[in-house]
Amino acid sequence: LRHPLFGRHVPLSSGSGFIISPSGLIVTNAHVVTAAATVTGRPQLRVQLHDGGAYEATVRDVDRKSDIATIKVNPRKKLPVLSLGRSSDLRPGEFVVAIGSPFALQNTVTTGIDSDIDYIQTDAIINYGNSGGPLVNLDGEVIGINTLKVTAGISFAIPSDRIRRFLTESQHNKHNAGNHRMLSGRYRIPEPQSDAESSLVEEMKKQNPDFPDVSSGVLVHQVIPESPAHRGGIDAGDVILKLNGRPLRTTDELQGALLGDGPLLLEVRRGDDKLLFHIEPHVVRQ
Repeated sequence: LRHPLFGRHVPLSSGSGFIISPSGLIVTNAHVVTAAATVTGRPQLRVQLHDGGAYEATVRDVDRKSDIATIKVNPRKKLPVLSLGRSSDLRPGEFVVAIGSPFALQNTVTTGIDSDIDYIQTDAIINYGNSGGPLVNLDGEVIGINTLKVTAGISFAIPSDRIRRFLTESQHNKHNAGNHRMLSGRYRIPEPQSDAESSLVEEMKKQNPDFPDVSSGVLVHQVIPESPAHRGGIDAGDVILKLNGRPLRTTDELQGALLGDGPLLLEVRRGDDKLLFHIEPHVVRQ
């Protein structure tokens, strides 16, 4: 893209996605859409399909806390679609296939083995540009969105059951405008007390010797600047151990708490320290 004032070229970001309706509705990661914001502050998206066709796209819905978004193109003909499978049916040890465009390469496919369910952990190779692409089972059903690479051999995907819930809520919100609360952090979860989690903690300790020695909890991968989590003192790398006095195991538990009223009391492990934070989620008008 060319800067509108100075004429200089500005970097383009790239990501992946998958089509869920013949009319051109596409699912991707929220951070892919956010990264596409231009210097004017408005997202400028261009979608290239597997057959080479290119379209301008508009953003439909974005949920930063779940890192899921939908965008829309207006195709000249009906498009082929992928169907959503049920990630709850996935079991550790099953083969999965990651599809995307890493480093702007087209139609790249890598295989791996699923080793964690709640926030799907695989050893499929995920690189820059794979974000937003589908993770499919051997029946060709989407069971996740490729979203995060921790290190070589450890990658994560958002489960399809969470995608389905996002799509249902998006459709509901179009007919019933209302409020929802956001914490605006991005989280990744290990399965408590599993071999997968032990290997993940070991890998995190290799990257950061100060990473806490924990057996369960929710790891904060990134905190959005000026969000309630950021203003409340939460940092990337923190591990949330308890929510309102109770052990926290999954992001679903955290998202469920956002449906209630009042502040959240978070017990956090940061290095060797245990800290308490009172966070007031931000109310966003739909």
